[in-house]
Amino acid sequence: MTFFRTTAMITVAAMPTVLIAEVSKLSLTEMPLNQTPIEGVSSAIMSGAMDAEGAFGANAIMKACSIFPPHSHPNARMSLVVEDTMYLGVGTSIDPDAEQVFEAGTVVLTPEGVPHRMAARDGDVQMLEIRTGPTTTDWTNE
Repeated sequence: MTFFRTTAMITVAAMPTVLIAEVSKLSLTEMPLNQTPIEGVSSAIMSGAMDAEGAFGANAIMKACSIFPPHSHPNARMSLVVEDTMYLGVGTSIDPDAEQVFEAGTVVLTPEGVPHRMAARDGDVQMLEIRTGPTTTDWTNE
């Protein structure tokens, strides 16, 4: 099997960032989301920044029937599925029969460098992600 890997930093102009200087309350339902380069996937950085050292948090929504294609990251991710069911597959191909099911209220731990993909097969999936930066999304193609 041969595959090619390209690396790209996903940046969205005017993505809101909240720096924590005091205790803050964020409303996920009122937080403006930005469309990502992946159709049906939008997100917002809640605190910190993708291109800076340290932890940061993101709110992400995958619309029903959307698929986030195979990719990896140079650091581990922790994601809490807030709404609906997220399907996660490990590897570079999209095989629905090999996906793990993560229902609302479960936490997904994705190790650094592991190719994976996500799908919203049933309805709109909302996730909260905690990551460390700086980070990239490394696209994996077969």
